[in-house]
Order: sequence, then C-alpha cells, then structure tokens
Amino acid sequence: MLKIHESISKFLHFLINILFVLQIILMILVFLTASYWFFNLINSDVFSFAQPIADSITDFVRLFYDREVQVGGVYIDGTLLLFDLIALACVFLLAKSKYYIYRAIDSVNIASKQLKAEQEEKFNKELQKEAEMNIKKANNVAVLVRFTAKNMMIDACWGGGDPNDGVKEIEDEAFKIFYSSIKNLTGCRFAKTDDKMLILLNDFTKTDNLLSFIEASISRISGEMRRKKWLVYANISIDVYDNKTNFKTEVYPILERLLSINHKNEPVCLGNFVIRYNLQSNSAFNPFMKGRYNLGQEYEVWALVKKN
Repeated sequence: MLKIHESISKFLHFLINILFVLQIILMILVFLTASYWFFNLINSDVFSFAQPIADSITDFVRLFYDREVQVGGVYIDGTLLLFDLIALACVFLLAKSKYYIYRAIDSVNIASKQLKAEQEEKFNKELQKEAEMNIKKANNVAVLVRFTAKNMMIDACWGGGDPNDGVKEIEDEAFKIFYSSIKNLTGCRFAKTDDKMLILLNDFTKTDNLLSFIEASISRISGEMRRKKWLVYANISIDVYDNKTNFKTEVYPILERLLSINHKNEPVCLGNFVIRYNLQSNSAFNPFMKGRYNLGQEYEVWALVKKN
C-alpha cells in the first residue's frame, strides 16, 4: 500500500511539472502573439519574427472561429486576440489545477505518514514482543542471603565486652530459623556456603512469593533476636539467568559482589533482573535505583522495596 502511495505522489509531481511547462509555453505564446498583433496594428515589424507562430495559431483558431472584429469602422482579424484570451484562461485554470493537485499530494503524504507510523508501530510491537520472549527465556532465579549479628549490650565506644563474642552462634541460629521457615517452598533448592545461604528457583513467576517469604522470615528473626538483645539484619542479592548461563562463573560472583554493598534487609539486583521483573504483572515489589557501584566494573544497582 505504501508503494502505491509513493507511485501516486510521484505521478502527481510529474503532472505538476507538465502543467508548469504548459503554463510557461502558453505565457510565451501569449506574449509573442499579443506583441505581434499589437505591433502589426501600428504597422511595425519589430515582432515580425513571430509571424510564423502567429500564422499557425491563426489557422488553427479559424478552424473553430472565423470572424473579424470591427474597431472604428476597420475590420481586424481577432483570432490572435481570442487565442490570447483563451490561453490566459487556460493559464489560470492550470494554476488552479496545480493548487488542487498540491492538496492531493498533501493528502497522499499524510496518508503515507499514517501508514508508515502504523507499520513502524506494528514493527516495534513485534520487536518488543520478540525481545520480551528472549528476556523471558531467563527463567531461573538465584538469591544469596547473609546474616550479620551485633550484640546490642556492647557499644563500640563504651565497650562492655568482646563484640565478636557469641556472634557466630547467633548468625548460625538465624540461619537455622530462616531455613526452617522457607525449606518447604516448592521449586526451590538450598545450599549454605560459609556464612551465606544460596536459594535457587527455577520458575521466575514465583519470585514474589519467594521474596515475600524471605522478607517475612527476616522480620520475624530480627524481632526474636532483638528480644535477646541482639541486632540481626540480612544482606540479600538476587539475579536472573537462563539455562545457558554458567552459574559458577557468571551469576554467583555477581551475587557475592552485590552483598558487599551491605544494603540491609532489602534485595539488591542489577538492571537485567529489573528488566525481567518489570515484565511480571501485579508484582509485589517496586525496584528503585540505589546508585552506581564498582563491582569489578561499574553497574547500576537496584533495590526491591515491598509495596504497601
């Protein structure tokens, strides 16, 4: 359809050029014949070079009109005058025709732009759909959790005992409570590495459910430990990957570097996770950009905040 519009537009432009040439030819003929007729009336041969043209036009006009005009008792051949009047009328009609043709060209151009916009919108939607399908291929989720404990009865300035005393035991206890609260989540696998717990999920649609359980568990653990005069908080990192990604070399190192930001109790992630997460409908968390951090190279780091 777009090619048809382009062909119509080219034809109309060509037609305008033809009409413009016709206008020029008619104006030249009017000038030559009018000048020849006028100077011939006053017996001047200034425009005698135009006689062959004038004679040809006269012969042609006489095929349709063969009368003489009487001026002051003198009969004058009016064929050239009639031709000039008709030619001027034709020039005017050609000018009006060009005006309407230009309007037709504008209409065709508008239709072409609309068609192009529709095609571009359709193409962009197809690209977006294809891009979303490729993004959704990353369906695996990895969450790394680390607990940190601090004795609330010991002050860094005023002392009161060894700040490291009992910390390892409280962190281990926090891990045990945490694991017992989420171990029954379907589709998850768990692994404890040093002071961190790794959670693997093979269905991205269950991400909100997993994060909500993690948040609720951490909140409950913090409350229980606070009653024991211990301050316990968690660092959480999360990433998404597909089955072709090498987890050990590409995913896990990023999770560990994200923990080094030390953002408390809210999951942190990179932009690739946010893009994938935003494709989910009715999500339970709002991503907001925390800042740019050097994690081997500079990354934008996002935090996931639970919606009210």
